[in-house]
Amino acid sequence: MTNGPTPARLAESSRADIPARFGAPQAFTAVSFPVLGGALHVAGVPLEDVFLLLGGCGALGAAAVVAVGGGRRAASLAGAVLRAIAGK
Repeated sequence: MTNGPTPARLAESSRADIPARFGAPQAFTAVSFPVLGGALHVAGVPLEDVFLLLGGCGALGAAAVVAVGGGRRAASLAGAVLRAIAGK
């Protein structure tokens, strides 16, 4: 018997190491921000304040990603922001 990795173990470990591209946290954020913005506007909050609040929440989320993920994620986040601004 060998203690080395078998093909089945390699396949199992490689599937476990790949993070989900779109999961529940992303879906919750994608749905909750527009719903929260709409609810605040219906409640009488001016649009400028709604955008400021939601922009601040997004900035805090981005800062948390950078703080937890380190440089590699910061670079990919910056690239994504630049592509979004450029419309690509």
